[in-house]
Amino acid sequence: MPRRRRGYPVAVLIGLSQDHATLWDVFSESVKPGPKVYDASKYALHEAIVNHLRPRFSEGVKTVLVAAENGGLYEGFMAHVRKHHSWLLKGWELNTVTFIRLEEPASDPEEVRRLVSTSMFKSKLLEASEGDLNQVMGVLERRLSSPEGIETVVFSLEDAEAAVYGETPPEYLLVLDAFQRKHARRTMRLLQVAQNRGVKTRVIPSDSSYTARLSQFGGLVCMLRDELQ
Repeated sequence: MPRRRRGYPVAVLIGLSQDHATLWDVFSESVKPGPKVYDASKYALHEAIVNHLRPRFSEGVKTVLVAAENGGLYEGFMAHVRKHHSWLLKGWELNTVTFIRLEEPASDPEEVRRLVSTSMFKSKLLEASEGDLNQVMGVLERRLSSPEGIETVVFSLEDAEAAVYGETPPEYLLVLDAFQRKHARRTMRLLQVAQNRGVKTRVIPSDSSYTARLSQFGGLVCMLRDELQ
């Protein structure tokens, strides 16, 4: 039987219940189960969720969908984030995370399969992803508008490889889905090495509102570290 493609990471789905949470990694072509968190204390539960999210954030996944039938559970979690981890919501732009509530459960595989098949889920995922990407594109446009900033951006696969494999890895790597398919072997290795080196990465789907703009640069944008930040 052929192995099902996983695709590239796009979001984290949290099934939030009264005394536990289940995390799911959402890829472009599949959803994979992540850790389950149990704790009697609300504070400890919320802290554990954020701790499990941290490595995903460092890889560039900045879209979090919180599935909670009870709106109070979602508000309680977000109050914890605002109080103890406000940097997730209003920090430096390349680190800002977008949270969106889904009014459906996502605690077990059957619930998740049902949820991700709905048009509502696809719509919310696109809404959250575009909100996150809007922050990144804002940073890119500001860099392009100044002589100093444009020096921190490269657009060719060769220059991106030199940056990622070099001594000082870049900050962010944006790749259009079409570009990734065209250069599958090289971009797959590039994205994997980038993630291993702490570079935030993002594959942009063809239905994104930013596809046309990124196509103007050839389909790949690599933002180097800005020493002035």
